[in-house]
This record gives sequence, C-alpha cells and structure tokens, in this order.
Amino acid sequence: MTQARVIFFGLAVIYLAGVVVQFFLAGLGTFGATDFDPHQVFGLILGILTLVLLVVAVVGKLPRLLIGLAVALVGLNVLQMFLARVDVDEVAALHVVNALAIVFVAYEIVQRSRRYLASMMAVTPP
Repeated sequence: MTQARVIFFGLAVIYLAGVVVQFFLAGLGTFGATDFDPHQVFGLILGILTLVLLVVAVVGKLPRLLIGLAVALVGLNVLQMFLARVDVDEVAALHVVNALAIVFVAYEIVQRSRRYLASMMAVTPP
C-alpha cells in the first residue's frame, strides 16, 4: 500500500505541474501563437489523470480527506470541460475561475499527500 501512496504523491505533483502547462497553453491560444487544440488535448489528458489519481487513492487506502479531494478534482475537471463548451459568454468565463479552484485543490492534494507520506515513512521501519 505504501507504493500506491508514493505513486499518488508523484501523480499529484505531475498533475499540478500539468496545470501550469495548461495555463501556458491557454495563453498561447489567447495571444494567437497557436489555436486552442493543444490546450484542449492536454486538458483531456489531465482529466484522465484525475481519474487515475482517484483510483490510486482508493486502492492505496489513503485517508478520506485525500480521497474526497481527489473526487473534488475529478468533479472540477468535468465542470471545466463543460464550461469550455457553454455558449453563454458569462457562464463560459467561469472556465478561468474554475481553473483557479483546480489549482487550489491540486495544491492541497500535493501538500496533504506529501505530509501523509512523510508521516507514514517516519512510522514504518526500513
């Protein structure tokens, strides 16, 4: 089970770094350097990664709070994909606000899983 906890932490770090890349890709699309296709494709990859995070959290028997945060991240990613396709500009603009919520939850997952993993390693003899 410790391996799943290490994998969860690693995937959470990769996900958070991926969100930074998403902001960059959105910027490229916004300022005309490219279209939004890379942003959309990478967003789908990040969405799939949230499902993997959730499965690893459950299999690794992580604390309920981390599982709950993983569920929240999946929900925010589903909402993000929905908001990107809404035809009402005022609602679609929430796509950016939701991205900030995703950053916050992803950061919380990284920090809490890091502390949880460190506490597990301190208790478990080598």
